[in-house]
Amino acid sequence: MTLEVHVLGTSSARPAQGRSVSGSIIETPEGMVIVDCGEGFQNRLVKHRSEMKAFGGRRLKMSKVAAILLTHGHLDHTWGVLPWMQTMALDGRKDKLWVIGPTTTEVVDALLGSDVEPEVTPSDLVIQYDMWMDLGATTESLGYEVQWVLGDGERWVNMNDGSKINLPQPMKKVRISAHPTQHTVPSCAWKVSIGGRKGKFDRESTKNLPDEIKASLASGEDTEYDGELLLASNYRKDEIPGKSVIISGDTAEQAIDTNCDLLIHEATFLQSHTDIANEHLHSTAAGAARTAVECKAKHLALTHYSARLDNHEESLNEAREIHPSVVALGDGDRLVLRDDQSLLHLVKQEEGWA
Repeated sequence: MTLEVHVLGTSSARPAQGRSVSGSIIETPEGMVIVDCGEGFQNRLVKHRSEMKAFGGRRLKMSKVAAILLTHGHLDHTWGVLPWMQTMALDGRKDKLWVIGPTTTEVVDALLGSDVEPEVTPSDLVIQYDMWMDLGATTESLGYEVQWVLGDGERWVNMNDGSKINLPQPMKKVRISAHPTQHTVPSCAWKVSIGGRKGKFDRESTKNLPDEIKASLASGEDTEYDGELLLASNYRKDEIPGKSVIISGDTAEQAIDTNCDLLIHEATFLQSHTDIANEHLHSTAAGAARTAVECKAKHLALTHYSARLDNHEESLNEAREIHPSVVALGDGDRLVLRDDQSLLHLVKQEEGWA
C-alpha cells in the first residue's frame, strides 16, 4: 500500500536546461490527484504513460484521476489545466473531476455574497476559473461533471453554485489538506495522506487451531481455547503505518503547519542567492531542508530549480548538510514511499528508470 509520486516537471517559471514546468501526479491505492498542471502538461503525461507501459509494465489510468489540486495561480503551474480537461472530454471521461485551489479571504467573502468588491491580482485563480468556464470548462460542455472549488484555507466555496462547503475529499480512505504558504499570490501546500492498516494475519501460527477460532482471531477478537486466552494481537504482524506526502508549490522559506513523511519542496535558488529568493518569495535548497526539519519530514525531495542552475548537484549538497535524507528530482522521476516508510527514488533514464 504505497504512495507514489510521478514528477513531470522540475523547472521554475519557464522551461529551461531541459526541464519542464511544474506538474506532478500523486498515486494512491484509491486513485490519483494531480498537483499543479503547467504548460504542456498533457504532452508530458502522454510520454510518461507510454514509458510506464513500455518499461514498467503498467499504464496510469486517467479515469483514476479524482482531482487537480493547484498550489497557486502562476501560469507555470496552471496553464495546462484547460487543454488537458478538454482532452479528457475527447477521450470520453465520465467520472467527476474536482479542481481545487487557493484564493484570498476577500475573494471568498465576495463569492459568498459580500457587497465589498475585492482587489484581485491578475494571477488569482478566481480569474482563471472564470475564464476557463467561459471557454467551455463546464459540466454541460465537457460531458463529465466538474466541480470548481476555491478557498482561503479556512473556508471553501463551490463556484458552480456559490455554496460554502468543507474541503472536498475526492477519494475514499485518502485525506487531502491545504496548508498556507508564503508567495506573491495566494498559495498553499497540498498534503495527501493514507491511513495505516492492520498487519497481515499469521495463518501459519494458527494452522492447528479450529476454523472458528482462526476466524475469531482474524477478526481481532481475543478468544478462549482449550482453557487458554489467545490474544488476537499475537497472531498479526506489526501494523503498517499510514503515509503522507506534501508538495509545497512556490513559497518562501517558512514552517509548514503539519508533519509528513515526504516533503517535495521548491529549491529555486542556492544559499548564495538568498537575497533574490527573499525578494521573490522563493526558497533556497538550504531553506527547503530547514522546512523539512521543522515539519519532521522523514524525506525531502528538491524540485523547481532556477534556469541559472545547470544541474542540481549543488542544491543536493547544500540540503544534505541540514537534512539526512534528501534527493534531487529530475523530470520524469518517480518517488515511492514504501510500507516501512523508506523512500525509493526512481531516476528517469533514456529507457525506463534506475
